[in-house]
Amino acid sequence: MSPVAVTGCALGAAESAGLQWLEDGKHPLDWNGPTSRIFTRFRDEDLDRRIIDHFACVARRQRNRIAVTDSETSLSYAELWDGLSGLAETIAAETKPGDLIGIVLPTCSMFPLAMLACLAAGRPFVALDPRYPGNWLGQVLEDARPALIIGREDVLGGIESLAPTARVIHLTRLPQAAPKSWRPAELGLDQPACVVYTSGSTGRPKGIVNTQRNLLQRVSQSINAAHINAEDRFLTLASLCTIVGVRDTITALLAGASVHLLDPQRAGAREILNVIRAEAITILFAFPALLRSVIPAGGERASDALRLVRVGGDTTLWSDIDLIRGWLQPEAAIQLIYAATEAPMMQWFVDARFRTDDSRIPIGYPLPANRLALIDEHGRKTPPGEVGELIVGSPYVALGLWVDGRCAAGYVEREGDGAPACRLFRTGDLVRQRPDGLLERIGRKDRQVKVRGTRVDLDGVEAFLRRQPLVRDAGVLARHPIQTSVADGGVALAAYVSARDGAHAAHAGLLDDLKETMRSVPPPMRPGRLYLVDNIPQLPCSKLDLRALMALDEINAQNERAHAAAAAEPEPAHGDRIARTVAQVWQAVLQMPISGPEDDFFDAGGDSLKAITFMIDLERALDLELSLTLIMEAPKFGELCEALREHRTTRYVPLVLLKQGDGLPPVFIIPGLGGSVARFFPMTRRMTYPGAVIGIQARGLDGEEPPHATVEAMAAAYLREVKAWQPDGPYYLCGYSFGGLVAFEMARRLRESGDEVALVGLFDVTMSPLRWPLRSWLSIVRRRMVLFAGGVIAAPIDSWPSAVWRVGRQVRESLRSFLKAARTGVLRVAVSGLIASARFRPGFYPGELTLFTPVEREPGLPSPQATWHKYAGTLSIVETAGAHSTMFSAANAESTAASLTRCLLVSAERTLPPVAASLT
Repeated sequence: MSPVAVTGCALGAAESAGLQWLEDGKHPLDWNGPTSRIFTRFRDEDLDRRIIDHFACVARRQRNRIAVTDSETSLSYAELWDGLSGLAETIAAETKPGDLIGIVLPTCSMFPLAMLACLAAGRPFVALDPRYPGNWLGQVLEDARPALIIGREDVLGGIESLAPTARVIHLTRLPQAAPKSWRPAELGLDQPACVVYTSGSTGRPKGIVNTQRNLLQRVSQSINAAHINAEDRFLTLASLCTIVGVRDTITALLAGASVHLLDPQRAGAREILNVIRAEAITILFAFPALLRSVIPAGGERASDALRLVRVGGDTTLWSDIDLIRGWLQPEAAIQLIYAATEAPMMQWFVDARFRTDDSRIPIGYPLPANRLALIDEHGRKTPPGEVGELIVGSPYVALGLWVDGRCAAGYVEREGDGAPACRLFRTGDLVRQRPDGLLERIGRKDRQVKVRGTRVDLDGVEAFLRRQPLVRDAGVLARHPIQTSVADGGVALAAYVSARDGAHAAHAGLLDDLKETMRSVPPPMRPGRLYLVDNIPQLPCSKLDLRALMALDEINAQNERAHAAAAAEPEPAHGDRIARTVAQVWQAVLQMPISGPEDDFFDAGGDSLKAITFMIDLERALDLELSLTLIMEAPKFGELCEALREHRTTRYVPLVLLKQGDGLPPVFIIPGLGGSVARFFPMTRRMTYPGAVIGIQARGLDGEEPPHATVEAMAAAYLREVKAWQPDGPYYLCGYSFGGLVAFEMARRLRESGDEVALVGLFDVTMSPLRWPLRSWLSIVRRRMVLFAGGVIAAPIDSWPSAVWRVGRQVRESLRSFLKAARTGVLRVAVSGLIASARFRPGFYPGELTLFTPVEREPGLPSPQATWHKYAGTLSIVETAGAHSTMFSAANAESTAASLTRCLLVSAERTLPPVAASLT
């Protein structure tokens, strides 16, 4: 029997007919759960209605409730329905029935819209994570063969070239609603609806096909077990490209709840905790490894609103339950879900009364409508209490595998005429059933190894290491011993552990203690090599990344072989007081330790706001007066320490070199109201334009000199600095928000004086809000009132006190930020800019303006086109990713950098001599 999980009947007909099924669990789905909570039960007959029909009923019933929220936008049920109807109409027109639709989107509100639009168009979809390696995506696209791809230009990257025959829809904004005559297309409940690619045990992606009926069964079990209703707010810390992400999104929307979308790969632990509290999340799903990293040890409890934590996807330990229980309010519940992409299997609400000496927690009771069997390696039923491979038989097992652009259904066993097909799924999991009916997962068939003749389960060794108080996570490999060759055939264990917060400082001898602790297990379970690392490599789904761990281990093994006979080298010096202080403040602000002198503040996650906090905290810790620009001049750890040793308190310097360049003219870029160029760092570091990029920062940031009072004064002062740097044109000028007004005025003056201006780029620039039309103000106020009212209606009354507390905390945090800004001069610069923008009356610029507009602009805001068409000769529109406040964030920096680079290169080819233009 193959240890690889196979969809379809993996057993011969005679063998499958002889399967002896375990008895169904005697406990209802909500046993030990929120049994008193009122909700609308998902009935058996509801499995016979399409997903889009369920959603249409919910959308009609609660049009103004918030359905989906991400970090930047919220969509009501009405907006979500209107948008998906318009997109569905386009999909149906562009493709034919049976065509697979690819979704390549980040974790945002457009993702569930695209997913539902595919189902409404009667087409199956496959979701692809744009952050996955290119070769993996290439293999998926080669196998999936999507006819159409829905994506965003900023994340598609080279994906379009990997699927050259697929048409592409760039989903840049909320689609317009379809005509009232539009109706969803037919998609059979037992036809392919969703293809999810997993890594596969062979190393090649494997596409697993689920039907609408499969998905609805998972929704039904989720709603009926957890009593989910419209007052719930979901946060699922799993990729939307996994079956968990799809399941939880559909569950929330069909229950009338709201779902908050957050990418755990980009959000740190602090942001995740803030979202849980600020958004009053009631239901959280996360993998155990992620929860170990996120939940603060001995910190404050979760908010009162969080009533349920759902855990699954990997081995869960009783120590994990203890950690979660200590974080949650006493009345909250913990639900353990055990499922695969191929099939849901079991769940239960964890009850400590069922705890045993085993560190691993039972995986639950069999779910209704599933039949489970445990067989030995000869296909026979295992005796009670003995370990066997888990087999699942159910009509809700995945339909088959997606191979070469179609569904390969495999063999199915039917139970009578007209009954849904019962498909068998061979999990490869080793399981036993306890006398109380709970099942325990012992390990995987493919993670058992023999060490000196003794069978060892690597999952068991990992579980033992995770039980230790100072260990956060662990990964174990079976490798050839360093002292022997591959031909010797011996196997030894290599273990990697990451420490809990503070463990490095509190317990320098952690590895020695672990080696001593491992003496309590049989010798074959003791790792021959043990390493302490910052983080255990994980896949995007938070599971152990075996390939990355093996690559790391290969490097360590080579180093140990090379230095086996060498004496141990002395530890490097810890550095002076300044280096230690910088390292401490660095880690406190960025939540990331220093690894060496080349560590870069902005590459490590720093942005303009964190730069302000960092410099203020550093100033306080070192008792020095420091300039905010110091971190921009010396962003690397080693450079910064050296600058601090010299105690450089840099005076105001308008021009800051953001990127080195040669061969083409520089581009000058002006920030918004805050006046700091740190906002541009993520973008400029990704620009491939050969010329330099120079930021122009506002006067007054040091808190000493007064800010400029008018746009005209800023333009005149900045032009003097620009002319000193670059005496002759062509000039490339850009400005963001308020800075765009200054860039426009500078370009106008250059043209009046006869200088050549090759590019004027305005990043989401409008006139002062004080000059907006009344209609715009009313539209914005109305929209925000509707969103606010929807949020209030959706929130249970008993959560209002906690909401008031959250608002109070946000006010306090805003006040602290306000005081910090006042200390650095940022506040004075911003106020001066607001006044200057209100006074500014632009003249006419006879050349071309390039307007960079974000795709996620708030409806009702004056459009840049309407603002600038009467002040310029021509306008060119370039769409970029994100919203006004996130155009230059790390998430959107690559897209914005690419857009600006393209415009600069086009301008260079148009205006420069052939020799210089060839550099492009």
